[in-house]
Amino acid sequence: MRRNLTCVLAALVLAFPLLSVVQNDAEALTISPVLVEYEVGPGDAFVGSIRLRNEGKESSTFFTEIQDFEATGVQGAPNFIGKSTTRSLVDWVSFTEKTVTLAPGETKFVTYNISVPRNASPGGYFGGLIFSTSSPVAKQQIGTVAEIATLLLLRVDGAVQETGRITAFSIPKGTYSSLPVDFDIKFQNSGTVHLKPSGAIRVTNFLGGESAALPVNGDGRNVLPNSERVFSAAWQKSALKDDASEFMKEWRNFGFGPYTASLVLHFGAGGQETVSAQTTFWVIPWLLIVLFLILLVAAALLLKQYNRWIVAKAMMSKSKRP
Repeated sequence: MRRNLTCVLAALVLAFPLLSVVQNDAEALTISPVLVEYEVGPGDAFVGSIRLRNEGKESSTFFTEIQDFEATGVQGAPNFIGKSTTRSLVDWVSFTEKTVTLAPGETKFVTYNISVPRNASPGGYFGGLIFSTSSPVAKQQIGTVAEIATLLLLRVDGAVQETGRITAFSIPKGTYSSLPVDFDIKFQNSGTVHLKPSGAIRVTNFLGGESAALPVNGDGRNVLPNSERVFSAAWQKSALKDDASEFMKEWRNFGFGPYTASLVLHFGAGGQETVSAQTTFWVIPWLLIVLFLILLVAAALLLKQYNRWIVAKAMMSKSKRP
């Protein structure tokens, strides 16, 4: 059996915080990990656990449930859809307990079982291990209830497709007076498994020298099959307050001339797949240029006035000679 578990406790890959919290009057629950990933083979079976803690002041009962989810929007927010009609893991996963009761301040580990069918098709399967304040049947009648989930991403080995492309690499405008310059990258996954595209943006000046190297998706966020996700990066030299003067912005975050931004992303098993894109922009510090020209003109006028004074003084000295 081949199995590889990755528990992401840093920035959550699909728009969940490190420790998600449900707060509904007396009920408060923290859960970890917020994301688990397994690489499995057909016929594999294994056990995992989730840590729950009741942060409320009263004893609370939470109902367990398994649902498939799909990514929505350009940030990849999970949308729980019950049981998918195409690729579902709902029937593969089960909790050892249907309900979990926690006293105030109590911590408990809840066990779940995963059994992958021997005829499971290769590719990605995505679900949520959900804890809610109402039973699955009651939720349909009540509507909105408090719930929290650990996201479960399964990759079943076999003839999977790891296909993706950059559909957009853009900046809000083509000309800036100072840094920062914000980059938006839209990546589309057209394969059958989730991907973690990562790489860097290399910014070069008009002489070809490297001005900056910016990491992209360094925290390893996922892009699910048949979805797009936007990643961002920013180039700046100094962080300034929002009310900083234009002079300070151009002085502390100086840039000048045309720049080229080259994006390279790697994805797939071992990062063997590579895609790239390129864009250009200008940085023209208008205020500094105007101030420089004013100082240049003032210096020229002073120099001219000084030369006149020297000439006049020399002529006066010459006229006083006998």
